[in-house]
Amino acid sequence: MLRSLVGSEMCIRDRNKQGIKTSIRDLNPKALPVDELYGVISLATREWKDGLLSCIMRDLSRIPDTNPKWIVLDGDLDANWIESMNSVMDDNKLLTLASNERIPLLPHMRMLFEIRDLAYATPATVSRAGILFISPSNQWDLYIQTWIDRREDDSAEQRGI
Repeated sequence: MLRSLVGSEMCIRDRNKQGIKTSIRDLNPKALPVDELYGVISLATREWKDGLLSCIMRDLSRIPDTNPKWIVLDGDLDANWIESMNSVMDDNKLLTLASNERIPLLPHMRMLFEIRDLAYATPATVSRAGILFISPSNQWDLYIQTWIDRREDDSAEQRGI
């Protein structure tokens, strides 16, 4: 997880130098009960109490610029919290809360899920997610070396033409 965040952070720093300010909010969804993550309606008073994720999404969607905004959910996948994210991950891109409020994930907003495995993911969740597997070993070195070799082969062919 750390390597992918470091790579993302380098990309963000480069964009910040270009004058494009990227907002990032990270959160471990397993650190909170689901009611504190999304929000809850008090049965006694019928009042709505916002959750942390609903506040973050609402705050980012209200920022008037179109600079990139990332919400990083870094923690183990749990059926209790991920199922409520299905409406955000499908074509609607709306977080629907128990209060019937719908918070949009705007075109310049992204959600990044950093998880260890998909053991508790349902087929509905997996089908909505773009999944990138990053091996704990340096397996990615092979991809880079293959890419370099192909570029060298292409350059040699162009010189021979």
